[in-house]
Amino acid sequence: AAIQWNANAATVKTNIVHTEGTETMNKLFKNDEFLIFDGSMGVLLQKYGLRIGELPESYNIKYPEIVSSIHKSYIAAGADVIITNTFGASRYKLKDSGYGVGEIVKSSLDIARKAAGDKLIALDIGPIGQLMEPYGTLSFQDAYDAFAEQIVEGAYAADMILIETMSDIYEVKAAVLAAKE
Repeated sequence: AAIQWNANAATVKTNIVHTEGTETMNKLFKNDEFLIFDGSMGVLLQKYGLRIGELPESYNIKYPEIVSSIHKSYIAAGADVIITNTFGASRYKLKDSGYGVGEIVKSSLDIARKAAGDKLIALDIGPIGQLMEPYGTLSFQDAYDAFAEQIVEGAYAADMILIETMSDIYEVKAAVLAAKE
């Protein structure tokens, strides 16, 4: 498989050869087409009043209509894949928020699914926000468990998992292993 990235257009061009697959895979990889993902949920939530220090994921519960309208605006602009508002939905980032991982992930997937229609949904997994050993205190197992919790909560409704914006390759490995298992 060959994948070409064009950062200016924020698109991925795929050249995939497959003989059989699921409906989702067939939607993903049709001949030589581009897939366009939606963009920055956090920046748009700021336009709707998200304040510094406030969790973007809290809008899934407090203001689902805003999250839905953002998804719909991306669809109207031509997005093929809607990314859930779960970038920071780890147990570590939600710890003192009053929200649970399952509550945030489920609400985000429900909003995305209703807004997306026949478009694909990507469960967004962002960094945990803590340094991993040996530079920090977060163990590989703890990172894996946190990612697995998010993924298990979202596996019922997502078409794919998007792991993004991580600078520690060890953290990426924990997220990929959690997704694969």
